[in-house]
This record gives sequence, C-alpha cells and structure tokens, in this order.
Amino acid sequence: MKKILTMTLLTAAALLSLASCKEKKAEDNGIIKTDYEAPKPTDPKVSSVSTVSEEVEWVEGRRYYVTITGKADSTLSMVENEYGQKFIDNAIRVDVTRADSTLFFKQTFTKESFANWLNKDYREKAILASISFFGIEGDLLTFIVSLNHPEASEDESLDLLMQIDRHGGTSVKPFTYNDRDDLDVRE
Repeated sequence: MKKILTMTLLTAAALLSLASCKEKKAEDNGIIKTDYEAPKPTDPKVSSVSTVSEEVEWVEGRRYYVTITGKADSTLSMVENEYGQKFIDNAIRVDVTRADSTLFFKQTFTKESFANWLNKDYREKAILASISFFGIEGDLLTFIVSLNHPEASEDESLDLLMQIDRHGGTSVKPFTYNDRDDLDVRE
C-alpha cells in the first residue's frame, strides 16, 4: 500500500510540474505585448512667431538695434519625421538699425541659406530652429544659428556661427559651444 501511495504521489508531483511548465511556456513565448501605437500625423505643425530686439553698442561705440523675427513659412519645403508628421520650416529675418532708425542690415534667412554647412540628413529632415544674437567680437555682430530635427532636444541641434561685419557682409562657420571660450565676445 505504501508503494502505491508513494507512486501516486510521485506521479501527481510529476504531472503538476509538467503542467506548470506548460503554463509558463504558454505565457512566456518571447513576445512582449504593448498597447503602444505610433502617433498619428496631424495637420502640419508650425513654430510660434517670435521677435527679439536688443540694443547694442557696436561700431565706434554707436548704438544699434538688432531685431530677429522668426516665423513659419508655408512657401518653404515641409519636413517630415519618422511618424509621417509634417512640419513647416521657418524663415528668420535679422534687421540691424542705427540709433537714428536708418536700416543698416536686413536679410531673411532660411535653411537653404546654410545649405553649404548641412549634410543630407539636415538638408532633408531638419528645420531652421533659431538665430540668436550672441554678442560682439571685434567689429563683428555674432549670432548662433541652430538647425534641428523637429521636436528634438536642443542638444541634438547643428549650430553655426554667423557674423555680420561693419560693411554688412556675412560669414558662416561651424560652431560648438566649446568654441565659446575661443571667442572674444562682449555681450
């Protein structure tokens, strides 16, 4: 009788362990189910319109006003992210006026203005995010131009240094924030 009871218990234990393994195997087949769905594209997104103006002392200590106005420009090519969401690129105007209100410099910049500095990815998938007045280096007004993929963090931007000379000429070169220490800029 003891043998039968022992055999029955061993058989029951073996069946339970097989059953529990089968259940576990059915639950853990290596596929993880999630409820995540990629965002559905909506109407093209636009940046907000912004205007920043700053008074500076520049050539021979004279007063100038630097005004930067950015806005989405629907005449420019749209950029699309990996989810198919479209974004309207920006046009940014830089005006420099003298204290007597006469215009010294006026130019509207788009991503195309900086095409020589962009790789294929940035030409096709980035927008002109901002142009910011950085300061004065010698007789050069100095600006930081930022291009990035829409909705990316600022750490993922491509930055360029743009300078306007006292004759209204512009120059552009690559820039990283580590380069700031090499510039002799007064703000």
